[in-house]
Amino acid sequence: MDKKIVLGSLFGDEGKGVCVQELCRKALSEGKRPLVVRFCGGPQAAHTVFFNGLTHIFSSFGSGTLLNVPTLYVKTSLIDPICIVNEYNVLINKGITPQFDVCSAKIITPYDVEFCRNDKKTLSDGTCGKGVYAALLRSNSEKCFTLNDNPNEILKSVVKYYKTTRYKEYDELFVNAIEKVRVLNTKICVNDYDTIIYEGTQGLLLDSDLGFQPFVTATNTGLNNFDFEDLQNAEVYLVMRTYLTRHGNGYLPYQVENYNLNDKLESNVYNDFQGNFKTGVFDFDLLNEAFLRHKLNKYENVKFNVFLTHLDTIEKNGKFIFLKDKKLMEVEYQNCEQIKNLFAENIFSIGVRNFYFSTNSMYPISAL
Repeated sequence: MDKKIVLGSLFGDEGKGVCVQELCRKALSEGKRPLVVRFCGGPQAAHTVFFNGLTHIFSSFGSGTLLNVPTLYVKTSLIDPICIVNEYNVLINKGITPQFDVCSAKIITPYDVEFCRNDKKTLSDGTCGKGVYAALLRSNSEKCFTLNDNPNEILKSVVKYYKTTRYKEYDELFVNAIEKVRVLNTKICVNDYDTIIYEGTQGLLLDSDLGFQPFVTATNTGLNNFDFEDLQNAEVYLVMRTYLTRHGNGYLPYQVENYNLNDKLESNVYNDFQGNFKTGVFDFDLLNEAFLRHKLNKYENVKFNVFLTHLDTIEKNGKFIFLKDKKLMEVEYQNCEQIKNLFAENIFSIGVRNFYFSTNSMYPISAL
């Protein structure tokens, strides 16, 4: 069985969905049966992919869905049944019928979402407003609920946990969503597939244990999610842009005048909980810090690949500006090979097997 793990290298928003879809496409072209596994986070993902004239921003489903690749959620991930139903209906209207199994995932309720959107500490640390952080804390301190539990009992327990009032509108939305997801859910057996593609939802520096505290997410975002056996001979795809991105509170990317990072297709926009989407020049010091924090060099049986997106940003600017050893550096752009060599020379914390590129339009330049 082929095992491929797609991780965001820094703060997320790097293009993980593009990489996942390309891995699915390649597996299908080889006559294999791929399965996408969501192993961390929840519906805060926003993975934009394009295929056959369709565009979709995936939140609750794997990024192989436009290719009819099923999605499996495991117990380290979270789902919001209401979000699943909403996105399912959008995909149906696009002519796509998602196949999924979310029975093992932890449940997010409207009361978890409400708490995240109103708690001062959560807002200060940073939140997507999707209830992921609150739901995980609740699940770890109280009974952990899944799709198999009685929805009314879930609501009763959660309302008691938050010491809040029940709202009829919330309850009806949640119960109806649970019932629909149960009908739509299909039992998936991993052994029926020969290519497992694990889709990360956020970046390494947002890891709950190894990220830049306190501006982190609720779950682990790297290889610390996996058992030793699961990583044997796995291929890891470290996704990064040719520039730095940041959504939410915390680290601010370094910006340079006359270096255009805005003339591009972008699904990341302002929202009430994360504020403006921030961009800046690429930072090799930060990248190596992320890899060192996660001790990626200790994973001897793992093969690392770099998947670099938004190459056309460098092409349009005619140059690549980046930080190295805390110094701002600039090189005139020549070709893909030049950029590949630059990254190979400046990633000292791990050995990289292959480099892949994609453009701003999200279609790969070099196939996987």
